[in-house]
Amino acid sequence: MAERSLDERSLEVLDIPEDLDDEFLSLYFDNKRRSGGGSVVSLERRGKHALVVFEDVETAVRVVSKTHVLQNNTLTVRRKPPKDPGKLLLKGLNPHTSLDYVELYIENVTGMDCETDFILYPSPNKDLVLVHLKNPSGKGL
Repeated sequence: MAERSLDERSLEVLDIPEDLDDEFLSLYFDNKRRSGGGSVVSLERRGKHALVVFEDVETAVRVVSKTHVLQNNTLTVRRKPPKDPGKLLLKGLNPHTSLDYVELYIENVTGMDCETDFILYPSPNKDLVLVHLKNPSGKGL
């Protein structure tokens, strides 16, 4: 239940200008009059993206329903995408790596069997592989 509440209180902010200070961004979302926000529990920024966690769900609902323009830049604010324990994304693969090698790697690391436990979906460029676990609560990852 606590994890669900955290997800419901968390919003992703995208398209943040590089020169925008983190404290200014936090103060903006803390200001009910300007952003519709309220008490910010945390703000974790990575480049042009940030994860903002509010004290309550109602604040997050209010903030996500508004349009946000800050220093003449429109910010994209959305709910944090839910985690899917049944999927794992492998990134940065050499496009020439055989899918058979990826399959063997997953089998060796997890102890799972490709025929019964997971399915691999390579990206068109073959540099990403989505691993779909058939039974995510089971053994392995």
